[in-house]
Amino acid sequence: MPTENKQGIRRYRSAIVIGVLVVIVIVASNWSLPYVLYGPGSAEPVHPRVETDHKVDQKGELLFTTVSSYSKPNVFSIIYAWLNPKMDIQTQAKATGGTVSLSAYRNLMAWMRDSSEANALLAAYTAMNKKIDVKEQGIIVNSFIKETKARAHGLQEGDIITSVDGVKANNAEALSKYLSSKKAGDTVKLSGTRGGKAFQADVPLIKMPGTGKPGVGFTNQTVLKVTPPDKVKFDFEDTGGPSAGLMMTLEIISQLQGKDLTKGYRIAGTGTIAADGSVGLIGGIQYKLMAADREKVDYFLVPYTRVAADHWQDNEKIAPKDAINAVLNGFGNWSLAQQTVADLKLKPKLVPVASLQDALDFLNSLEPKKEASATTSPAPSAKAS
Repeated sequence: MPTENKQGIRRYRSAIVIGVLVVIVIVASNWSLPYVLYGPGSAEPVHPRVETDHKVDQKGELLFTTVSSYSKPNVFSIIYAWLNPKMDIQTQAKATGGTVSLSAYRNLMAWMRDSSEANALLAAYTAMNKKIDVKEQGIIVNSFIKETKARAHGLQEGDIITSVDGVKANNAEALSKYLSSKKAGDTVKLSGTRGGKAFQADVPLIKMPGTGKPGVGFTNQTVLKVTPPDKVKFDFEDTGGPSAGLMMTLEIISQLQGKDLTKGYRIAGTGTIAADGSVGLIGGIQYKLMAADREKVDYFLVPYTRVAADHWQDNEKIAPKDAINAVLNGFGNWSLAQQTVADLKLKPKLVPVASLQDALDFLNSLEPKKEASATTSPAPSAKAS
């Protein structure tokens, strides 16, 4: 075979191989997979996102922290996350808790953020012994029980129900009272908002497990509209979920009282906030700590929820020694935060907080931070570690 023919064949084969590789790369780049990638998010100042008419000169900063999430990644993104020890991969079903769809999950996360803002106002004004106006606005669908038929008939997580068969239902009691006159198998028309837009769903009732009463079959919370006597405006539209609640509350108190709670330090944190000021657990604290460390944070407020010892001891899968450790060390967030700081050699000092008052006590105990030229720094509170 002539040399020119052999070279032509080799070029032809190379072109085919390159063409196939290009097709594979294009397909892999555009092939979205049902997974969610997690990694370190941001640690941002809360001050620019909470606007009031009151001014405070903060020498340091209060920062809220986030987790970076990326849904429906392509093949290359998944490979990168798999190779990156600071990232995690979860199935979409696990990441969204099995919600009807990603849009339903996002609506639920948006409501959790809005609810967190409302609870931050309630907790802050309660701590300051000031009155605040609260009105019930509807019922949020948190999740469905397995017996429900509502999911198959158009109801979704994150839906806010405001009426049933045209009758106003601004809380769970009002809905239950109306349904008490019905029976399992009857159909009711639920109306309200979904992601800010109106929706309706004709839903058959079921016999509720345990009570035998007619019901829709979902867990819920009451949607509150909280109106403070002062101007307080939030700007967290680009975030979702409730975990900025604690830091929002601290910023509200700092501004309305005109008091610099930072004492010159960079203080980050996370945790849900309840109206009574209790701080709840959150997800992804390891990623939030990485973000805080990147922003050279001095202290990090960690949700620290004590669990009753008898609850743990009644669980046959947990030995009494482990039950005691669970109570002493806090549950979930605290132990993972300690492990993350140790494993990655992160610099923020951890501060356990079970309530808003714990956080305020710690901040009030801090001595003002010395100038950068100082050779020593103030001793941390006894709660810091």
